[in-house]
Amino acid sequence: MDFFSTFLAVLVIIVLAIPGYVLRKAKILADGATGVLAGLLLYVSQPGLMVASILNKTFSTSMLVNFAWIIFFAVVLQLVVYFVAKLLFARCSDEPAKRACVACSYLGNVGFMGIPVMKMLFPGNDELVLYTAVYNIAFNAMVWTLGVYAVTGNRKSVNPIKILLNPPTIATILALPFFFLNVAIPQQVMTPIEYLGNMTLPLSMVILGIRLADMHPLRLLNDGKTYLVTAIKLILSPLLSFGLILLVDVIVPIDRYVMIALYVIAAMPTASSALNFAEMYGGDRETAAACTLMSTILCIFTIPILMLLCQVIQ
Repeated sequence: MDFFSTFLAVLVIIVLAIPGYVLRKAKILADGATGVLAGLLLYVSQPGLMVASILNKTFSTSMLVNFAWIIFFAVVLQLVVYFVAKLLFARCSDEPAKRACVACSYLGNVGFMGIPVMKMLFPGNDELVLYTAVYNIAFNAMVWTLGVYAVTGNRKSVNPIKILLNPPTIATILALPFFFLNVAIPQQVMTPIEYLGNMTLPLSMVILGIRLADMHPLRLLNDGKTYLVTAIKLILSPLLSFGLILLVDVIVPIDRYVMIALYVIAAMPTASSALNFAEMYGGDRETAAACTLMSTILCIFTIPILMLLCQVIQ
């Protein structure tokens, strides 16, 4: 895709935040609306999206190598960005803010935006969507371990059981046997699952709009840490990923679709998980919210520019 087409595709996604912003500013949505919508997102629509992305896709044993590469890089690339962010924020004296910044720097919006963006940028390419779904398995494991630790700074807050016992991962595990056995699911069953899964992106953007309405504009704009986090997440992270993937490809050839999937995923903005954990565990909610909002808004410009590098991979 060219710059303008990609720009319009990402802009359409961000526009979905407007209803949440307007309704919240008009006081039509109550204070607890975000929690209700987030529950619907986590327990209904995202699991539906994961299942719909896996079922009725053709499996072959040759895919297992590519799945292994996806999971390997999902872990390695996130760890690399995590330690780079820790280094860059080492001098920050505000410990809760520092932890929030580090988490926001490497936790990408893979679940809510990753699959929909991949569908929009590469329409009809089931393989890239499938690789994004596989990436989510490793990502969710990282979120509930390193993600929780990054926000809290306390190993006791990490609950290993959550690696498996979270709705998207449970849904994925239940769907995988049907995928591996190439079981055809009737369209009458797939249709409601797809409808629910398709709610994921609009819901996540509406929640983003509500959070933007609740934030004072100056809080979003006058903190240098927010800009640094955004630069790490939207520029440094994908470029580091791009370089590491190309370096490994020189030694061991990697499927081009695997490389594209990993690169595009690395370009996603900060995940709302960082903010959710800050709220759950008493972290710096304001910093996490500012970083999430800023990176999501600015990805309108960074993703189209970064997508031009895909021509090198292809």
